[in-house]
Amino acid sequence: MAGENMVGTVAIIGAGIGGIYLAAELGVAGFKLRLHDIDDARLADVRAFGGIDVEGERGGFAAVELATSDLRAAVDGADAIIIVTGGNAQAAVARSLALLLRDGQIILLVQGNTGGSLIVRRALDAAGCHADVAVAEMDNYPYSCRRLAPARIRPIVAKRWLQIAAFPGNRIAAVHQRLSPLFPQAVAAPNALYTGFTNANAMLHVANCVANAARIESGDIYKFYAEGVTPAVARLYEAINAERVAVAAALGASVPSLEEWFDRVYGVREASLVETCQRLTYNSDGPYQATGTPSSLEHKFITEDVPTGLIPMVALGAAAGVPTPAIDALVAIVRNMTGRDFAAEGRTLARLGLSGTGVAEIIRVMNEGFA
Repeated sequence: MAGENMVGTVAIIGAGIGGIYLAAELGVAGFKLRLHDIDDARLADVRAFGGIDVEGERGGFAAVELATSDLRAAVDGADAIIIVTGGNAQAAVARSLALLLRDGQIILLVQGNTGGSLIVRRALDAAGCHADVAVAEMDNYPYSCRRLAPARIRPIVAKRWLQIAAFPGNRIAAVHQRLSPLFPQAVAAPNALYTGFTNANAMLHVANCVANAARIESGDIYKFYAEGVTPAVARLYEAINAERVAVAAALGASVPSLEEWFDRVYGVREASLVETCQRLTYNSDGPYQATGTPSSLEHKFITEDVPTGLIPMVALGAAAGVPTPAIDALVAIVRNMTGRDFAAEGRTLARLGLSGTGVAEIIRVMNEGFA
């Protein structure tokens, strides 16, 4: 291992778009990389090329020393293990990792959605993990890029402000010290309520898809944010985001409004959310210029962001005594439109390990861990 306070070798679990972009950015920054996916076909091009070509001013060659479907080989000796699989797969990855981990390793979820670090900690414990590993989560994905070829990307923009939280929160000082060289723009959050309630994907994706469902199902290719966010959609954004901020506040976490988040993360704050989304799409460095249109409602913008984002926000709101009628209605509409109730994957209080808890106990668990 590179040393108690240093991360030298990073294992990235998940070789989809998120894993490839992350490998490109961290590889150019000089970290030693392993890349893992259960689907070896996803790894073939990177393995054959030896890494990823990164274009642009901060470009270069991101060497990947190992691209493998062998999880043990990927994580053996890694200082940090970054899970970039999407929220629905995080528990399964944790179960697979449980007996492979060693003292001193850090697991980072990019991103944690809402409650991801609790899900992973519980899965590790249930699967018999006895290693002293830190579990952490990031609030949102750190980069926007274009994938030009299987092993070539062009960065668009990096987020200016991110949060990293540890679970439990009382481990954040040591965790952030080790992870900050990888993500220098990330600040230390007091606990996972701050990151989980700054889950922008859950706020932005689901409402847009529901409001534009006819366009999606008819095969219309539209600019997801610039054209999909009309004044009516912006008002829906405002309603669900007000509830998100209120639930977080009731649980002791101060999180930015959507307008504040856009300003902190991208330095963009126009007179309206419609104008903000247009600028974030059409500017030369606009992070949303590469955002594709879902081909159906069976897309991660729904299938991930409802069960791992909106559902736990509603559940935590109920525990805190904060009503969430706009989010409730949005979830109900999605259930009716898709015919799915998300019961199998929804992050309920029981799945988060918070059954029967109130505000004080939720905050204690977030700060100190499970009893």
